[in-house]
Amino acid sequence: MIEIYLLEHLDAFARLGTLSAASEELHISQPALTRSMQKLEQELGVTLFVREKNRMHLNDNGKLAADYAARLLAENQDMVRIIQAYDRSHRTISLGSCAPSPVYPITTLLQQLYPDMTISTEITDDEHIDSGFASGNYQLIVLHEKPSDDALYYQVCGHESLCITVPPAHPLSTLTSVSFADLADVPMLLFTKIGFWYNVCMQKIPSPRMLEQSDRETFIEIASASALPTFFSLSYNRQEKLDTSGRKIISLSDPEASVTYYLACRKEDKRKFSFLFSRLPSEF
Repeated sequence: MIEIYLLEHLDAFARLGTLSAASEELHISQPALTRSMQKLEQELGVTLFVREKNRMHLNDNGKLAADYAARLLAENQDMVRIIQAYDRSHRTISLGSCAPSPVYPITTLLQQLYPDMTISTEITDDEHIDSGFASGNYQLIVLHEKPSDDALYYQVCGHESLCITVPPAHPLSTLTSVSFADLADVPMLLFTKIGFWYNVCMQKIPSPRMLEQSDRETFIEIASASALPTFFSLSYNRQEKLDTSGRKIISLSDPEASVTYYLACRKEDKRKFSFLFSRLPSEF
């Protein structure tokens, strides 16, 4: 049985081409790497290298061995990833959400219904929701469009409408409703970790001028002291309890500014999450 570290050493040499580069990547000395290559040749019973003065390179045997080593190492990594994911799936409930608002009410329910499980949540965009669910990183996902995949079970889990807030002296403060087009070239403060809403804002507003903040506390601090308009959601504010006193809330009239959320799982997991789905609020 060939030890895994010998395959790792061969793979590094094959990829990098020199003992010095491979030994640097592997954090071992060149003599130690040379001994590994000699040991691998002894175990296989064949010569893997053409050795010249101050240089060595793979012969045809070595190239074939390196191809197998790369595949075996990849399979080994896949095995580790799959087994770890399987273990996590029995100890962890992972939720991927397209937006912040649904996360708190759903995780609160999960913690109440599955007290022995670790609850993992992530807010990300649509592309990463899809890839994360397909790869098994998420067991539950929140989408802002009704799923079309027949392999999914889903239920409505809430609604949300996007607004903006402005100080009384702002030119937009005389309006009761605005469109994304009205926000063209308007300087605004934007919190970036809002899932799909980020792309909606950046794509629907012509010539967006955003002061972006990725830290929530910094965003709140700047928003409370700034005259810049900010985006706002009544449903999210019920969770965050942000201070909007002294600012006017203005609705966004575009259809893209109002969404229905759907919580989904694989149909084979429906029974596992039956308690959750039976207790889902239609609003949050």
